[in-house]
Amino acid sequence: MGSGTVEVTDGGTLISPGASVNGGSADFGTVLIEGYGSTWINHGSMRIGRANLSEGWVVVRNGAEVITDDLVVGARGTLGHGRLFVEGYDATLTSGGNTYIGDLGQGYVELKQGGSLFSHDVYIGGVHGCSICGGEVVITGSATKWVSTGEFVLGVASRGLLNIHRGELFTVGASIDGDDLLNSHATVSGWGGTWTNQGLLRVGANRGYGTLTVEAYGTLVTEETEIRSELGGGFVKVNDVYASWINSGDVTVSAIGNQYPSLLVDKHAFVSIGGLLRTTPWAGGDPYPYLGPSVRLADGDLIAGAMEVAEGDFEFAGGRLETGSFVGDLDNIQAGELSVGKVHPATVVAGSYTQGPGAALRVTVAGSSALPLLQVDGDVHLDGALEVRPTDGSVSLQAGDTVALLGWSGDLTGAFASVNIDVPLAPGLAWDTSALYATGEIAVVTAP
Repeated sequence: MGSGTVEVTDGGTLISPGASVNGGSADFGTVLIEGYGSTWINHGSMRIGRANLSEGWVVVRNGAEVITDDLVVGARGTLGHGRLFVEGYDATLTSGGNTYIGDLGQGYVELKQGGSLFSHDVYIGGVHGCSICGGEVVITGSATKWVSTGEFVLGVASRGLLNIHRGELFTVGASIDGDDLLNSHATVSGWGGTWTNQGLLRVGANRGYGTLTVEAYGTLVTEETEIRSELGGGFVKVNDVYASWINSGDVTVSAIGNQYPSLLVDKHAFVSIGGLLRTTPWAGGDPYPYLGPSVRLADGDLIAGAMEVAEGDFEFAGGRLETGSFVGDLDNIQAGELSVGKVHPATVVAGSYTQGPGAALRVTVAGSSALPLLQVDGDVHLDGALEVRPTDGSVSLQAGDTVALLGWSGDLTGAFASVNIDVPLAPGLAWDTSALYATGEIAVVTAP
């Protein structure tokens, strides 16, 4: 259609064998589907915005339903725009095949106020090689959701933008790419704002830049994640209050010449990695000089089943770290807290452990133990604070019981500046720390 409006309301039905929605020169073309029972069924491709200096709009509102084989928003014309709005409770659009947003034009999709989009394969930004085209998606409001069951690519050959604020996105095998000038970016924020990805989530690529930020109250839920950063081009930031990332499997970070951390945890955020967090060399070598760590914990919580990091690739600036094992030298020399025994029964460091004056080691004990809760297969240098606390349940100890806090295979130097054992004992019992720097143990003795 050219300039003008088509409206389907009051339970009406529109059936089309393919559709093109765009305006005339410097004008609008609009299709409005509104109200419960109002339906548009399109057999073939629905192409929104196909001419320069004009706009095509499709609005699905308040319980209306649209079904199409394929969907293209921003179909043609780098100065033309295609816009899709799905808004209001039970408003639904279903694209059964391919969905392109910002194909050979500028595409914009907004889901809000309880609207829903269901799709299969999705490609956002410069889909067919247009480097100056772009795609943008906004998902906002409670009960607003997008469910994608096929390939999901943000930033194919140009910039793709995704903003999830208090809405929900469900994807399978998603990736964030983009080019090296106009990087693609996804943001998750707000109460209930959630992105759940099944399978592998890729952020950044060999040729492209991609970024993902989890802001205040937003949640990212993934199974496996790969972050690829060349010269600082790909990163995940979880860096605001109540921001959280829960990854059930492994996270792999491959970075060269990175000017910024590829994974940043800051500002009371929470990151839980059920499997292995590892940094790996970039395939094909590293032609760039080292510019900084790949992973930085500045504030908040970072919990990992295991960690393997190259030398200099992890900066423990602050916050709380807990892991079942750490391969490499662990330097806790700034303001960090190494937590042992709270999430994992024990921690093994395959390397050295160094603790500075502003750092802390916090050990949670459940009872007497013969094996060290923190085992360091290397040298240990101590300073700062040691805090020993009980588990959430009661801890029953008697005279003669010992708790092995530390074990080491190399040399031990230094000492804790302060030791606080906050594990209650029965009347007449006391803690003895005299063997702490000899055997790593503390013991329960009869009070003098």
